[in-house]
Amino acid sequence: MIQRTIPRQINLARNITRAAEQQIKQKTGMKVTLLVCPDNQETKTPEQMLDVVAAALSMHSSAYRVRSRERAYVDLRFICAYLLRNYFPSITLQQISVFFGGQDHTSIMNGLARTGMLLAVGDEKFTHKYEKALKSVNKWLKNEESGYVSAISA
Repeated sequence: MIQRTIPRQINLARNITRAAEQQIKQKTGMKVTLLVCPDNQETKTPEQMLDVVAAALSMHSSAYRVRSRERAYVDLRFICAYLLRNYFPSITLQQISVFFGGQDHTSIMNGLARTGMLLAVGDEKFTHKYEKALKSVNKWLKNEESGYVSAISA
């Protein structure tokens, strides 16, 4: 079973934040960006999370930038984009695309949609990878494990 309560709570917080941003703009004319970050995530960065996911999937941290359509690379990008979107709600699609070698933001949108679809239909291989990555990210966020090192040596 996939643990989906935390991403749902983050999505709810993201929606509340966007509504608050719109209200502030309507009432004051000022554009503001509100960030939603758990207390223990203040020092965590998206780049660090990329390393955690790569290590969890036994891939090198530079694998995100590999221009390949091999399933291992595609799954890595899909899973990480999905997790970035859920755990770093203020990050934009364009910013996510930069992590993956400058893909277009619509490629990220497609990856997010395909991730949701693969999880919804229960694709066995993909779901296993996602659950493994999610478990590692949750441990990383809770500081239960320290110092992830890439599973592939240079």
